[in-house]
Amino acid sequence: MTAFRADVTIGSIGRRGDGVAAVAGGTVHVPATAPGDRATVALTETGPGRFRGRLLDLLEAGPDRREPPCRHFGACGGCALQHLTPDAYGAWKMDMLRGLLARNGLDGAVVEPLHRSPPGSRRRATFAIRRRREDAIVGFNERHSHRVVDLAACPVVLPQIAALIGPLRGWAESALRAGDRADAHVAMTDSGLDLTIRTSARLGGAGRDALVALLAREDLARVARAHPKQEGAEVLAEARPMRAVHGDVPVALAPGAFAQATADGGAALTGFVLEAADGAARAADLFCGSGAFALPLAKRGCAVYAADIDKAAIANLGAAARQARPPPPPAGARHPMRHAPRYPQARHPQPWRSGAAGRPPGAAGRGAQPDAQAGPGGRAGRGGFHGLRPTAGRGERPGRRDRGVPGAGRRRGVL
Repeated sequence: MTAFRADVTIGSIGRRGDGVAAVAGGTVHVPATAPGDRATVALTETGPGRFRGRLLDLLEAGPDRREPPCRHFGACGGCALQHLTPDAYGAWKMDMLRGLLARNGLDGAVVEPLHRSPPGSRRRATFAIRRRREDAIVGFNERHSHRVVDLAACPVVLPQIAALIGPLRGWAESALRAGDRADAHVAMTDSGLDLTIRTSARLGGAGRDALVALLAREDLARVARAHPKQEGAEVLAEARPMRAVHGDVPVALAPGAFAQATADGGAALTGFVLEAADGAARAADLFCGSGAFALPLAKRGCAVYAADIDKAAIANLGAAARQARPPPPPAGARHPMRHAPRYPQARHPQPWRSGAAGRPPGAAGRGAQPDAQAGPGGRAGRGGFHGLRPTAGRGERPGRRDRGVPGAGRRRGVL
């Protein structure tokens, strides 16, 4: 590798958030720079015509630069673009999306305005913990490094999550030995904070008891312990049942369950999905997680095929869907949908599975998917929560029509 210095002018921001400038013989990517910046950088050649730069001196700031809101920015690798103005950041995001669409033949697609979540609203984070001889550090890795930056604060995450940095440091000093490492996954749920410690270190009874004490002291909803080479997690203590609520339906959450980075962004995405699927009889949610899209769609009477590789999430979603179904009518009572037409009169059904193609309404054969528009929650339509079909994909052989579909499997009974 060849290293030297150069004065450069940043022309754009690359896909990973680095400033991009032209140099003799190629281009250089410089972290923590903005378009219009003039800077002295140290260059290291990483390939023919490609250089990685390190900012040495900012000679002149560009119009899109601002003071980063975080004191750790630059050293911490958790964020890359805090030094950009909000307008410049939004324009970069939009340019990224338009470029992606254009590379896939969709350069004429209409791109709606960017939805912005408020600062300090990120509801999940994974902190790296390192136990040193004298103390412990909690933070994020430096960029391109295993070195951990010890954090005092983080303005990106929710204040409740940032307030847990100090208590996690205290737990590590009491429960871990010098040289031990751990990751702390913290997530804000509808039940409160969920903490999962993932480590191969032996915690022993004292380390586990310290985690339980941390739950009581910091008002956590649950604490769990996981091993980096094993699936699942051991719940050590649970103060409240862990739930996420989607479409007014509570869903149990396994430790480390996925959620959108911000509640505001998750609500916006759900709104976009409901708007796009308005009036749809069927929908497929192929990365359904805990049902953020599937359950609101089912509540509208849509028959939903929900698939995910996370078996725990699928099991919890299926249980929530069964719980949300309306109770059956009393014995001998007339079912409100019993005499409804099997299919709506206005349109012919479009079955998903073989066995019904070309059959007239009312003559669907075995394996046919009924039309969900016959009525939300009704036996005839199988819409609503009766039509929600969660499926886990790992370890199951996909059916003929499902090969190549993530999470598709043969165990697909209507729940």
